[in-house]
Formats: sequence, structure tokens, C-alpha cells
Amino acid sequence: MKIAIAMPPNFGEIVAALPEARGPLTVFCYGDTIYNPGGGRVTAALKAHESVHSVRQGDTEQTIREWWRNYIASAKFRLDEELPAHRAEYAFFCGQERDKEKRHRFLVQTAQRLSGPLYGGLISFDTAKHAIKDQANA
Repeated sequence: MKIAIAMPPNFGEIVAALPEARGPLTVFCYGDTIYNPGGGRVTAALKAHESVHSVRQGDTEQTIREWWRNYIASAKFRLDEELPAHRAEYAFFCGQERDKEKRHRFLVQTAQRLSGPLYGGLISFDTAKHAIKDQANA
């Protein structure tokens, strides 16, 4: 995947529906590009997360735009897209890190992000934590 230190093409639409996306550390997948407006570090685990979105968006402008329309409009669709991406991120991290305490801290951070305002409060923290861990380890 390419990384661009820029706003994604549909940034205005995203932040109109999800204002928390304006945050300086928020990254966006649009096709095969990770848009990183804040220029922060894009870890290998985050690349694993964004790769899930890239695959699910497809490889044409039409499928990418349709994915984003659904993502913005539907909380259910957004959760259905974010769960596998967060699971992939956590699974990647666990594949690189053997320390159980570090894994637990990463799980907590990942679940806090998934359950937080960035995605519109889609899921509770406890539900997010269990959904990420149980499926990532399946």
C-alpha cells in the first residue's frame, strides 16, 4: 500500500458524518492508499488494519466510492468493516509480540479506539475487546 501525507479525496464527506475523524492521528484507506494527513507513524499493525479495508473496497473508483458511501451512511456497515480490520491489526501485533502484558495493552488500546467516538460509538468497550480477541485468535 502507498502512504500519502494528505487528506483522502472524500475527507469533507467523512468529517461531516464523523467529526472525530479530524483528529491529527486519524488515517484513511482509499483504495490502495493510506492517507495520513497528520504525518504520524504508520505501524505494520496499522498497515494490516488498512489492508483489510483496501481489499474490501475493491479496486475500482466505483467500488471504492460505494464502500465509502456505505461506511459513512450505515453504522452497521461501519462496524462490519471495522471489526475485521481491528482483528487483523491485533492478530498482526500478537504475531510479532510474545509478551502477554504488551499484547493485553495493545488489545485495550485497539478496543478503546473501536468503541470510541471516532467510529461513532458503535460498540461497547467490553464487547469490542472480546470481539477483537476472540476472533483474532480463532
